[in-house]
Amino acid sequence: MAKSAQQSVLILQGGGALGAYQAGVYETLLKHHTTIDWVIGTSIGAINSALIAGNPPDTCLESLQAFWQSLVPATASLPGLWAGFSPLSPLSPLQSWLNQSANVETVDVLMNGVEGFFKPRYAAWDIQARLPLHEAGFYDTAPLRATLEKFIDFDYLNNGPMRISVCAVDIDDGQSKVFDSTEDWIGPEHIMASGALPPGFPPIEIEGHAYWDGGVYSNSPLEIFLEDEVKRDALCFMVDLWDPTEARPQNMAEVLTRTKSIQYASRSAEQLAAHERQQNLQRAIRALSDRLPPAARKDQELRPLIEMGCDHTINVVHLILKAAPTDQYFKDIDFSRETIQARWQAGMHDCGRALRHKAWLQPLPPHAGLIIHELPQE
Repeated sequence: MAKSAQQSVLILQGGGALGAYQAGVYETLLKHHTTIDWVIGTSIGAINSALIAGNPPDTCLESLQAFWQSLVPATASLPGLWAGFSPLSPLSPLQSWLNQSANVETVDVLMNGVEGFFKPRYAAWDIQARLPLHEAGFYDTAPLRATLEKFIDFDYLNNGPMRISVCAVDIDDGQSKVFDSTEDWIGPEHIMASGALPPGFPPIEIEGHAYWDGGVYSNSPLEIFLEDEVKRDALCFMVDLWDPTEARPQNMAEVLTRTKSIQYASRSAEQLAAHERQQNLQRAIRALSDRLPPAARKDQELRPLIEMGCDHTINVVHLILKAAPTDQYFKDIDFSRETIQARWQAGMHDCGRALRHKAWLQPLPPHAGLIIHELPQE
């Protein structure tokens, strides 16, 4: 796809180990020579965004692959979690759920963390003990900084051709904070702030402010793109990691899993529908104002109304990692090699299908301001 006046945008949701799906999507975009002008991410989406914007196209895929491979835990052979509890213990149902909801590698992650990403901070398990703010998490994410610096060229990220925005939330006022390369120098701390999900990870302090994961406020950073002041035609690939259409739960373990998916899906469908109505209205205002006689278009009372219109079109290609029947509560920390590879391949497969359909190239109604292209189910 040749670069033109149309802006190409990639929007990446948060979701921990599920983010391998986004890497697969981007590999397919690269292979189809799709130029991305702006990448926006939250949490693992921010890390993937930094890997994409922080590497030249000819080495980007290599860096993405190396980063994700570095997260795969070594082969573990641990006993069942809390195996020492008696079957008569009141905690035995919880023990059973944990054992059934996590493979061996995931139990290893829970107990020991991920090398180069996070490690356990056992002092935090005394939840009444006072802690410095930078230690207020069950895991220590200090190792992540060196990993980001290893795989991301931050000079290139800040001076390169691709704009990057990452989302966090200020813990003092509870408001969303966007770090944008057109206004800020983006460093490892900004990426870490976007992924500082409590209570697992502590907040990250930047210039006197403390930030948590942007997913605490909204896990889908669509608003950042749609509220941008630059108004021109755009093709947006929105990559979500939480499937809002899973089956009804049949036990309490499935209740917990389903609740988590709904929470982090962050109402993407409703957001898209609301902005579709808004953009279509703005397009209609422009169409109607074009029919006014020249004298009316210069009327001082009408000018503010006319300026509310727009004549650009936004195509949103919405890709969602579909839930697997085997998915469990801890799927977002399942960094096992087989699972990462499966999600990566799913991202490549879905993006390939979208690019083959190219629904955004079809003729559009004159009033269409925003068009949503959902990938048909296979």
